[in-house]
Amino acid sequence: MKFFQCATFALVGFLLVSCWQSHAQSLQVTVLDSKQKPIEFAVIYINEVLPKISDNSIVIDQVDKEFIPYVTVVQRGSAINFPNNDDIRHQVYSFSKSKQFELPLYSGDPSAPVVFNKSGVVAMACNIHDWMKAYVFVVDTNKFSISNKAGKAVLTDLAKGQYEVVVWHPKSNEGDQLNTQQVEINEYTKKLVFTVRQKTQFKAWRSPKSVKRRGY
Repeated sequence: MKFFQCATFALVGFLLVSCWQSHAQSLQVTVLDSKQKPIEFAVIYINEVLPKISDNSIVIDQVDKEFIPYVTVVQRGSAINFPNNDDIRHQVYSFSKSKQFELPLYSGDPSAPVVFNKSGVVAMACNIHDWMKAYVFVVDTNKFSISNKAGKAVLTDLAKGQYEVVVWHPKSNEGDQLNTQQVEINEYTKKLVFTVRQKTQFKAWRSPKSVKRRGY
């Protein structure tokens, strides 16, 4: 009798998962600039609060005196590790409203990851190397992605319904105003296109020779 009960429960579970998978939808988002050229590193997410999915493997590395990756999106409450894989020391910091922190001059791995517990943009830099910049975008949802070099990203496992899709990029000319679109997700909804007006950003001049002489 117990065997048949276990088999029944297993069958019900399989059917529920299969039903969800058959109804879950994917949305492909393309992000372009005002000249219709693709934009990389755009954050795309669903504007809704969803349960936290724990992930302790998020890393922003420091390689060849650059942050890798340039843009990271995480769910609120996530912890990020900041290893330094250069043979010199870095000092990572942020004065952003969403997260203020500082990792004093160090090599290797810091003693603990940094927890990002407030939604919004976190702009980071290195206090030693002026050209080193990176961004963390903290959201309340677990439905997010980042555009690739072709300006494309995919949001997966979306149930049918009405959603607000949001796009953010470090070079957006919209200021604090986010680029949003309303979309009805169904079996016919497959693609969405955003246009982001960009502002000019100037990057600090990188001088490897002078950095080497300073010994950092």
